[in-house]
Amino acid sequence: MKPPRTLVMAVVPALVGLTLASAPTYAGTHHGGQSRSTSFAFKSSGYGTHLNGGQLPGGSSTSGWRAIGCTNQAGRDRTNDVGTATLPGLGTASDIKTHLWTSARNGVVAAHSLHRIGRIDLVQTGLGSLALTAITSRATASHDASGFHAATTTHVGGLSFTPPIGPAESFPLPTPDQPLTIPGVATIYAGQHTTRQSATGSLADAYALRIDVIPTGSRLKVAHSHAELNSGMTGGLFGGHAAATHVVSALDGTLESGPNPLTHMPCQGTNGKLKKKSLANGSLADQLLFQNANSSERGNQGTDSAHGMSRASVGRVSLGGQVVIKGVVGKVSVTRHGKKVTKSTTGTQLGTVTVAGQKQTFPKTGVLEIPGVAKFERSVVTRTHNGIAVIGLRVTLLDGTGAVVDFGEASLKIGRLS
Repeated sequence: MKPPRTLVMAVVPALVGLTLASAPTYAGTHHGGQSRSTSFAFKSSGYGTHLNGGQLPGGSSTSGWRAIGCTNQAGRDRTNDVGTATLPGLGTASDIKTHLWTSARNGVVAAHSLHRIGRIDLVQTGLGSLALTAITSRATASHDASGFHAATTTHVGGLSFTPPIGPAESFPLPTPDQPLTIPGVATIYAGQHTTRQSATGSLADAYALRIDVIPTGSRLKVAHSHAELNSGMTGGLFGGHAAATHVVSALDGTLESGPNPLTHMPCQGTNGKLKKKSLANGSLADQLLFQNANSSERGNQGTDSAHGMSRASVGRVSLGGQVVIKGVVGKVSVTRHGKKVTKSTTGTQLGTVTVAGQKQTFPKTGVLEIPGVAKFERSVVTRTHNGIAVIGLRVTLLDGTGAVVDFGEASLKIGRLS
């Protein structure tokens, strides 16, 4: 990559009036039409802006978010239009339009994601302000008689900088190999494009711009579009996940961790292959350590049937050295035959819980409480019409933190195709 272009403020006036090159934008808005079942799995999502905080409070925020998740229905249509969105500590984004849809016409099946932003105003500081206009991104994953395809396009209409004194000036847009830096204000990168296609599916993903804001250390992604299409939908729509550890809540903020390691079940399953992630060891806080953490998924489509399993396990957990937990496993299995769904938690188990060297015995309620230490709930099960979820062991700390931590978290559902 070439070094970033740096706009030296002393020579900025020399660039006034520069005409910006622009790529063609996608014209028109196409709707999916009447909903109907297909043998394909559609998935699309995206947002207008996503801000990772740096020095800003709150960490991150997203505007214009929308998603179509795991469906085999062509004709789905979702929008999310936002007049003005505040970018905390940075500025505003206006005229945000998010449009997602699925379609099947003239032998072409496709998932679409389209995002438009009229204007973004950033960095209202003593150094000046930055404005970007007419930003668009589009991602399409499709299938026709020749196979699967993926395509992305992005477009930015203009970029201007207004110094503390004087009129606004226009600048050339960043290119994939040459970002643009305005000293003390921001570095602007052209967005990334990702396309993948195979004999069984395709994926398209793109965002138009990435802006690294220098005063705050914040990172803003602009106009993100994502679309996926996969084949093989013959028995059911899969959904679910597995995670060895998950900090559900922590009242004092000392414990913080999402599902880990996390695996997601694809809409179409895994074609019978085991999808797995592992961690040899890790920590959720200074006093909460775990070893041999694993999560896995397997799903297979049949003729008018589908079967899958989700499993998560932890070999050993230590809470402050006083509590030792061994052999936590959460496992669920689901099978669909037409309208009939069977569910099971067979394979869910707990080895031992030891407190201060003493092995603990669970009462018939499945809930064990050690005053001032923790409450332990084993095999916490939630059932739904299409699936089941289990937590191998839920631990609620009674040390004043109010933390709730799940070990061996697994869920799976298989919905009907029509």
